[in-house]
Amino acid sequence: MSVSGLEGREISIRTFGSLELHSQDAVFEIPSGTKLRSVWAALVIDPGSTVSMETVAEIVWGAKQPKRSRESVHVYISQLRAFLDSCGEFPGLIETRSGGYRLAVDKLDVDWCAFDEAMKTARPKARAGDLDGAWKDFESALALYRGPFLSGLSDSPQLEAAVNEMNELYLACLEQRNEVMLARGDVAPLIRELLKLTRQFPVRETMHRQLMRALYLSERQIEALEVYNRLRHTLQGDYGVEPGRQVRNVHQSILERDCDAIREMIFV
Repeated sequence: MSVSGLEGREISIRTFGSLELHSQDAVFEIPSGTKLRSVWAALVIDPGSTVSMETVAEIVWGAKQPKRSRESVHVYISQLRAFLDSCGEFPGLIETRSGGYRLAVDKLDVDWCAFDEAMKTARPKARAGDLDGAWKDFESALALYRGPFLSGLSDSPQLEAAVNEMNELYLACLEQRNEVMLARGDVAPLIRELLKLTRQFPVRETMHRQLMRALYLSERQIEALEVYNRLRHTLQGDYGVEPGRQVRNVHQSILERDCDAIREMIFV
């Protein structure tokens, strides 16, 4: 499979936005019920691997497990299998293994894994100067993002950690794609998106730094400086801190009209 998406796969599993399974002919949403969906999440965050009964129970109930948690996990697995059988598209998707269960899929059948793979492909291309190839791979990853990861499922520490990690990976993908667009000179569409992103993430310094650079490269120096001032005002007023070193460096480069420093790609 190319990392351009999940289209063309016999099945695909969606964890961004609604929890869904896709076949070539139909879409099926995982039935409602937090515990049932948490059991599904326990399998889908580690596809292709055996997930122990203890891990599933810990993900579903955390430290406050009921006395008969193992029996309850069996019940939820049976309910998931009944749902999969009713779809008529996914025979044998959940396998029983010694001490646990396994989601019998290729990792790239799962959208978050395909997202991660696309990012891993894009980064070395960007660093090697293949900006067009990197941009395509970053865009392929972002096309898979249809909404929050495991939406509504963050009650347990394990799921909360998985959600936080994926949220950060998504933001990193946006920011690294933006760096490639700056290097390619795609500043006009980037400015439009960064204006939205900086409103959505008012203290995300990397996005503000990128907006400052894009505006300056579009000969909008005053607006670039205003972005810095707004960020500094927000950080000082709400948190009592100054912008970080990289933002301050871009601000200084704008004041000094140092275009080379402003164009330099930054990957963290």
